[in-house]
Amino acid sequence: MNLLRRTSKLLTRTAFNQYSQKTVCQPAILQCPSCTVQQSVPQVPKRYKHSPTVAMTLDDLSSWQRMKWNMGFYGKLRVPNYKLKLSGYHLYICCTDFIDFPQFVQDINIPDTFASWFQLLQLHVWLLNVKLSQIGLEGVLLKENVYKAMWQNVEIRLDTFKDLLGSEKRNFMQSFYSSMILSTLYYDEGLIGSDKQLANALWISLYRMSEDVDPEKLDLMVAYVRKQVYFHDQLDAEALMLPGYIPFLPLHGDKLDKTKAERDCQAIRDFK
Repeated sequence: MNLLRRTSKLLTRTAFNQYSQKTVCQPAILQCPSCTVQQSVPQVPKRYKHSPTVAMTLDDLSSWQRMKWNMGFYGKLRVPNYKLKLSGYHLYICCTDFIDFPQFVQDINIPDTFASWFQLLQLHVWLLNVKLSQIGLEGVLLKENVYKAMWQNVEIRLDTFKDLLGSEKRNFMQSFYSSMILSTLYYDEGLIGSDKQLANALWISLYRMSEDVDPEKLDLMVAYVRKQVYFHDQLDAEALMLPGYIPFLPLHGDKLDKTKAERDCQAIRDFK
């Protein structure tokens, strides 16, 4: 558990922050019946330009403010912390239950294994965290809660493998922790860099440096990441803080499935 907490704290302060300007974006606001989401991506340049923006982080707090933060005194937040905790779990659900993992396995040609599921999961959690970095201190708390939910869920899923020894499970968890940190660093660098750098990050983290990668599949994933980040840039932060919902574009195309988004958003609101 100590390793889990240390890993979560490290991941909430990703390398993406040090490359980004200390400004807050002003995303567009559109409506769905249940919460605030964007309905579709407007016409954008082929490369889906993204301007890194990071709001206030823990690094901006004074020593006294940091000490109070670590003691659980978070100051004035736009949404109470107890609600942000639930929203963090909701956001994790958006990265698991609302993502069509079988389609990814088939269309981008990766093995249908637990490791592949985790690699896809960590990619979508990272995409979420790029957006959460634009929110401020509420985003920091949301990140922590997303990671708590993720590691708990990974452990629960590993428990379903009855033939795994306790030591083997610990080794898997250790490996996943390390993979998550390294992938975050690679993805951060790829996001602010060229498509070639992003492709390299995906090849290392998602394809595990396989020599049999289809360049067209890799190019599809580069486009997926670029359009997803651009799409999330346009979202209003309110829906992420409460009820804790973020939509993802499909693997193919740049139009949000409105029906699915509305259904998923309502499922989050109904979740107890």
